[in-house]
Amino acid sequence: MIDNLKSSFFVIGNLLIFFSIYSLIPGLFDYFLNGSDWVVFFVISIVCFFTGLNISFTFKKKNQDVEVLSAFLLTLVSWIILTIIAAIPFYSGSPKLSFIDSFFESMSGLTTTGATIIQDLDNTAKSILLWRAMLQWLGGIGIIVIAIAIFPILKIGGMQLFQTEFSSKNEKVLPRTTQIAAAIGFIYLLLTVLCSFFLYSTGLTIFDSIAHGMTIIATGGFSTKNMSIGFFDSVSTEVVVMIFMIISSLPFILIFQSVRKGNGEFFNNSQVQFFLALNALVIFFVMIWLQKNYEVDYLESLRIASFSVISIATGSGFSTYDFSLWGTFTTTLFLFIMLIGGCSGSSSCGLKVFRIQILLKSSTTLIKKIIQPRGIFIPTYNSSEISEEILNSVTGYFFLYLLIFGLLTLLLSFDGHDLITSLSGSAASLANVGPGLSEMIGPAGNYSYMSSFSKFFLAVGMLVGRLELFPLLILFSPELWKK
Repeated sequence: MIDNLKSSFFVIGNLLIFFSIYSLIPGLFDYFLNGSDWVVFFVISIVCFFTGLNISFTFKKKNQDVEVLSAFLLTLVSWIILTIIAAIPFYSGSPKLSFIDSFFESMSGLTTTGATIIQDLDNTAKSILLWRAMLQWLGGIGIIVIAIAIFPILKIGGMQLFQTEFSSKNEKVLPRTTQIAAAIGFIYLLLTVLCSFFLYSTGLTIFDSIAHGMTIIATGGFSTKNMSIGFFDSVSTEVVVMIFMIISSLPFILIFQSVRKGNGEFFNNSQVQFFLALNALVIFFVMIWLQKNYEVDYLESLRIASFSVISIATGSGFSTYDFSLWGTFTTTLFLFIMLIGGCSGSSSCGLKVFRIQILLKSSTTLIKKIIQPRGIFIPTYNSSEISEEILNSVTGYFFLYLLIFGLLTLLLSFDGHDLITSLSGSAASLANVGPGLSEMIGPAGNYSYMSSFSKFFLAVGMLVGRLELFPLLILFSPELWKK
């Protein structure tokens, strides 16, 4: 265990060195724009570099393999450390946010939540806006790699279903993670470049195109404008954003395999089919609701409903209209799809589609057994039998998710918030969506009006949701503590 902790410290040291280089980008950008925040970024870069260099040198050894448990603990610790460091520009830079606000903004960025404290984005320094986008981009690819490399091995929440050719039973995870990061990183970067290019072709500036390109692929939701995507008021821009939000919510490993093999297996995946069908169904109902209650014509309702539903379902949180004013039906519907989220192995969060599928298949099998007691019914997923272990794992995960959701809701209610704000704020935090469904924290508002008490627990909810409850579940997994 001591050796593995040394390996973990070595990785953290290298991560700090990487982060020092990463933080130079907004610093140099601000310097050439004659801004005032470059000093903060440069200081962060220097401190991270020499600290990381010292840690790496101290704990360097020949064998740098990291055990599964250590890899997870490394993930958790690294996320917290980077969040604190990433908060410094918000605290010491031009935004001049309080410490808890800075921590909230930073955590929202790295967890790709998109909930913001900053009220006047239109007049915020571009280096800060770029930093927010870069945090989400980094968090997006980080969680994809972790979800593919580490989560399946932990056998918690049904993730053992996804044993890809990159994954194995081998408890040494670092070499495999490196391979995955290289493969997924290429796809992730390519999608970012393509998204930015198409956004630019619709009329956005180079800066807005790149900043939004990073946050769209990360399903983050941070925008450079107070009105989010609605500021641009462009159908072509919204179409581009919707397409890439959907792509980013699909399994990246499937995208990689489809590109590499050139086959059509991607759309034969049951998780992909369910996710696309669910979005289409919800869009249809929202269209009917808008036409019935707000006298919106067919094409306009299709435009508004499609963007809003896809944004919420993918956990992106971009907005073109204030959907918090649409009534209880859409509020309830959005709350459900917010909690479900996207596909496993994507940059989106939530319960994940595959867990909902397994629960539905299990329920269907149970009903069949009640109707036909002597019948033999075996639930399957992607033509594979769902084992009792996976079913129990998913069921336990589901109820724990709801328990944490309920606890967060109670804490927000305790702090004096109304029911819709408490429910949607908890869901938006845990599912890493960003905006809630009330006027206070909806698309037209933000989280700046909340107390430090609420902000802290929402930030914790973001981290727990981003890491798919593993900070809690790991404590109840004895097999991981055997060695």
